[in-house]
Amino acid sequence: MITFYGSPMSSAGRTHWMLEEVGVPYEYIRINARDPGDRARLLEVNPGGKIPFLIDGDLRLAESIAINFYLAERYRPELMPSDVGERARVYQWSLWAITNLQPEGLRVMRHTMLLPAEQRQASEVEAGKQECARFVDVLEQALTGEYLLDRFTVADINAGSVANTATRVGAVKPGPRVAAWLDRLRGRPSWARSLGSPT
Repeated sequence: MITFYGSPMSSAGRTHWMLEEVGVPYEYIRINARDPGDRARLLEVNPGGKIPFLIDGDLRLAESIAINFYLAERYRPELMPSDVGERARVYQWSLWAITNLQPEGLRVMRHTMLLPAEQRQASEVEAGKQECARFVDVLEQALTGEYLLDRFTVADINAGSVANTATRVGAVKPGPRVAAWLDRLRGRPSWARSLGSPT
């Protein structure tokens, strides 16, 4: 059985969603990074000390995007295209999300809710929102169908998790295509199960 170390409200959320999507049995060990006992337990299996972390037999794997690619290829190959061009697009949108949109969304989060009030800067919030809007406009133009490719893939989970967080924290208001795409993703039973909601 897969062992999954993670915590809610972190990048582990996209891996939790992916685990529910592929439908394999797993044990979810929730880690509170502020709890010394939890931290020590995580360091025993992952010296890097970060979540998510996945153990599947002899494989030990960190980084949510890498984990999701592995889960798709290992357990639901239809979520990872075999065509080299389509596969490249999966990589493109997954990496685009975590290297472009995610840092700017986190920038807004830091200066609206994470940092102590005296350290928050309105200029950082505004700059982050402007960048998020620019990136989400790219996504808006790209979404000519229901999903990023011609069908649902791991790219939708990876990029969708980032876009969902950015919109939910008020970093950006999605256009109609992105909003409809997010609604489709939130409507998947795997999404609800990863949140602990009834399907």
